[in-house]
Amino acid sequence: MPCSIYSVLFIAALLQLHGLQVVSAAKSCSCRTAEQKAVKDLQFRVSYTPTTTDSVVLSGWSAGGGDRRKIPFSNSSSPGFTIPFEGREYGGGSRKQIYGTRAYGSGYPYGVSSSTTIAGRPFPFVMWPISWGPGYLGGEEYDGPTMGLIRPGGPLGVAKVGTTDVGRWPYVSSDEVYEIIGDKESLNFIMAQLVDRCKITPQWPIPFNPLSTTANTTRPETVIQYYRASSFALAFSDYNNTFALPSNATTIQGWDQSSPLPINLTRSSFLLCVNSTIGSALPIMRIPTPKSGLSTGALVGIVIGGIFGGCIAWIMVFKIYMYYKERKTARRQKEQKNARRRRRGAHREEAEIELVGAEAVEDDGKTLVNRNDEEESVKGAKVEEHGKENVVYL
Repeated sequence: MPCSIYSVLFIAALLQLHGLQVVSAAKSCSCRTAEQKAVKDLQFRVSYTPTTTDSVVLSGWSAGGGDRRKIPFSNSSSPGFTIPFEGREYGGGSRKQIYGTRAYGSGYPYGVSSSTTIAGRPFPFVMWPISWGPGYLGGEEYDGPTMGLIRPGGPLGVAKVGTTDVGRWPYVSSDEVYEIIGDKESLNFIMAQLVDRCKITPQWPIPFNPLSTTANTTRPETVIQYYRASSFALAFSDYNNTFALPSNATTIQGWDQSSPLPINLTRSSFLLCVNSTIGSALPIMRIPTPKSGLSTGALVGIVIGGIFGGCIAWIMVFKIYMYYKERKTARRQKEQKNARRRRRGAHREEAEIELVGAEAVEDDGKTLVNRNDEEESVKGAKVEEHGKENVVYL
């Protein structure tokens, strides 16, 4: 089914009591995104007393599970006030246990004590089972003039489930129309999910009246699947399960103890989408996130440990700092010492050069004097010899 503002507004109308910001989603993003936002995060509270101290939260797509609880007993100080089904257990049912069969009273994870009545049973998924009126397997205890007003999730209703989206479902005929039966909150949520996921044509729920004499009234023999301990059901008006007639029905009938479905339903991918969406999304009890249970002693220990650990860390950092500082100082002192050695070596070399120069000059001076003396001696000898020659020849 193509995205349209009609589908967004329909889903918004279904979920307007759940606090979802559907209008702002439609303004700020695409139509498809607005539809997706509208069908997420549904939750509502259920309480078995006028107070909310014992209330539980049911949530779509929740995994369920958790501990069982007990409905409190009426207060003896208020004799005019009674709590329905006081003392019975409720809760603990998980998503894996949500499917029943075609038998009314099927799908109970615990508390099945009789195959001929569901009266007196617990509420594994918090919600009360559907009631088909007086005389049908004990379900009349969940019906009555005032029971609809206090029923968890609101009064029972029924809604049509069909589609005209031939693009998504080209082989679905106009006669393939189902009914879903359940409390108001669950009906509205599942309708929105089916519009989004299976592209069904949106329909408003109407009050559920199993005692109506009209031809198309939903009856136990038209149910093809129970869910959530028989508190929600999927029916098909052209199906007739003779095993579910009042004269034959029991609460423990299996799949083999039911009339076969029409052949077109066994091959219907549309029915597969509807059935799997209901089973996966139907609101059940949500397990609260556990809170931190640290004692005062644990908190004190954490604080002291943090302080001690901080001191140790500071000491380690200080030691590392001092180690590298000492290494740097030693390296600097070594460099200074080497520099002094290099300077002393340079001075020594200069002094040796000066000494060698001085000795060389002195040697040169001595050589020059000796040479002068020798020349004077030679000259004297020559003069003396010349004198002698003059004397001889004169």
